[in-house]
Amino acid sequence: MRSALMLVRAVAGLEWLVAEEVTAAGCRVVEVSKRQVVVDGLVEPPRMADDVFEVYGVAPDPGRARAGVAAAVQAALPSAPGGGVFAVSASFVGERNFNRYDVEDVVGQRLARLTGGRYHSRRDGAVPPDERTEWRVVLDGKTLWIARRPYAAPIHRRPWRQHTVPGSLHPPVAAAMAHLADLAPGHQVLDPFCGAGTILLESHLIEPRVTYLGVDRDPTAIAAAQANAAQLVGPSINWRVGDARRVEGSFDRIVSNPPWGVRVDAATVSAGMRRWREVLRPGGVVVALVLAEQVPRGWTVLGRHQLAVAGRHPVIVVLGVSRY
Repeated sequence: MRSALMLVRAVAGLEWLVAEEVTAAGCRVVEVSKRQVVVDGLVEPPRMADDVFEVYGVAPDPGRARAGVAAAVQAALPSAPGGGVFAVSASFVGERNFNRYDVEDVVGQRLARLTGGRYHSRRDGAVPPDERTEWRVVLDGKTLWIARRPYAAPIHRRPWRQHTVPGSLHPPVAAAMAHLADLAPGHQVLDPFCGAGTILLESHLIEPRVTYLGVDRDPTAIAAAQANAAQLVGPSINWRVGDARRVEGSFDRIVSNPPWGVRVDAATVSAGMRRWREVLRPGGVVVALVLAEQVPRGWTVLGRHQLAVAGRHPVIVVLGVSRY
């Protein structure tokens, strides 16, 4: 029988922001660890979270020895719900004398015995069928958690996100950036490197009473952004093909994921970022996801959040105009 606890998985570096989000929603945070927040009383999935799982089994972490895994799983799962087709994903911290597939197979075989369901192992690279229940196992160094996703798909897969372009941002990261921007009704908000529109669409879902402008020099990206926006009801977002170095207007917030010098050369990116100072209103704020070496100089750093995304370690910086 499952507990009232939920495992909320997070992008590395966003754990405490996710904890703040669920606390603001009236839920109790039990503990925070790497890529995970354990929550009691969660009703709605947090927008900044990567995924959410219902906890069905808990046991002490069995440590490094492979022999202890089976006993820990048996203790954690005296019973389990349902059957059907299912798969298991596992992760752990620290050095172990086993790999993730060893853990997944032990849990999968235990669930199959308890429920009569059919387990699909990922050990040999096989892709489980789309119509499946997904279980998650985490060994965090203190506790072995066994949980089941209550949704058909991971919550980071937004229904509106029908189109992407190279460099498209992970939606939970975009939601975190929108949160850090502290959006308010009446704000004018710019994303000068908008791509397929992820940041502004996540921002709109958090605060719809804002006027948004998304600019990108690639017409394909703007078309993707417009198509994604069409999946939502009436977002007040203007999309424009244009050059970030020549954006016109006056904005309360700039929220953006500038290219990391791959699709767009570094000089163009730097010039586009210098334009921020010229179009930002007094008291305005910039929230940007950049590599450490791209953090623009001459700004007051109001916040900094180091992430791990796609094998890189960018940082979300919150910037204000320096008085000096």
